[in-house]
Amino acid sequence: MLKPAILALIRQVLTVAGTALVAKGYIEASDVEPVIGALLTISSVIWSIADKRGR
Repeated sequence: MLKPAILALIRQVLTVAGTALVAKGYIEASDVEPVIGALLTISSVIWSIADKRGR
């Protein structure tokens, strides 16, 4: 139950970070969503593995 809330918070933080990077011209706006999606996917997999090893 806590996992979806934390992932939503991480998504929001990544969105803010992506917006800042776009505003400064480091990346293009069209690249933000795929990068955030990839980071969320990777973090979810890592979290799942860590959770299963902890049991």
